[in-house]
Amino acid sequence: MTIWDVLDELSESPGTSTLAPMWECLDAELEKLPLEAQLSTAALAFSQIADILKFRAEVLLQDTRDRNSLLGPIISTDLFAGLVRTTMHLDLDDLIEPETPQTFKPHGPHQFSYSTESGDSVVAPVEKANVLAMLDEVTTLEDVRNLASDEDVEKWQSA
Repeated sequence: MTIWDVLDELSESPGTSTLAPMWECLDAELEKLPLEAQLSTAALAFSQIADILKFRAEVLLQDTRDRNSLLGPIISTDLFAGLVRTTMHLDLDDLIEPETPQTFKPHGPHQFSYSTESGDSVVAPVEKANVLAMLDEVTTLEDVRNLASDEDVEKWQSA
């Protein structure tokens, strides 16, 4: 193998290849050449070696930037082409039970102790401070029952 064959192989996978065989091949090839050809050949070989080392340095620097980035490594979407499913449709209609009709118990008429004739309304604006003061006084279940007025709290609880 010539030095150019070795450099071509190194150029194909610069990040993982080792330079030791290249140095041995370069030394062997340079010994056969006259001085001017040695300088010319070595210059071309060093230029290609510099390109390989530049690529390695860029990969190492990018890895360091990716590790220290707050956003994490930036990965091209081309890397995942064919490996990641972007859409999916799953039909679960067969797994859903049919609706059961709702049944409600009829309730009786309301029994209020005050009259509901027009003009007899007990609704009136109340200051917020008065409502909060009234709620501060509610401390027992009996106080809640008094707030509920004529409502049957036990009946509501059992329902």
